[in-house]
Amino acid sequence: MQDILQVLIHKAPVQDVQLHIGKSGLCIGDAAELQLQADGRIGIYALAKRPLLGLLPRRSLRHLGFLGPAATAVMTEPLQHSDHLRVRIVGLTPEHLSPNGAAEIYISVWSNTHRMMGVRPPVPLQVGPLQGS
Repeated sequence: MQDILQVLIHKAPVQDVQLHIGKSGLCIGDAAELQLQADGRIGIYALAKRPLLGLLPRRSLRHLGFLGPAATAVMTEPLQHSDHLRVRIVGLTPEHLSPNGAAEIYISVWSNTHRMMGVRPPVPLQVGPLQGS
C-alpha cells in the first residue's frame, strides 16, 4: 500500500551553500536528506561528487547547507517524529550562471499525510454477528 504524499514545502532555498555546485554533479530531481542538527538547524545532504585523491570522482553524502527559519519551523516536527519525507532538488543555479557569483539550490519536501492531517490509516473491518436477526 502506498502512502498519499502531501507537499510540505514547494520550493525552499538552501542557505549557506557548502560546496561548489558546478563541480558537484548535482541535478534537478536528485534526492536529498534532511537532518535535524544539535543547534536546532536543519542540514540538507545529497549524494555529490567528491574527488578521490584529486583524480577519480566518487559520489558520497555531502552537506549542501541549511534550511532557512521559515522552512525550519515547518520541518522540525516531522523530523522529530521521523516521518517519511521525500526531499528533492528542484532548482539549481551554478556559480558561473549566477549574476552575483553565488550558487543557488532549492528543494521541495513531501510527506505522508496520516499524522499531519489527523487521519489514521484504515482499520480492517471486523465482521461480527448481525444485529436484530
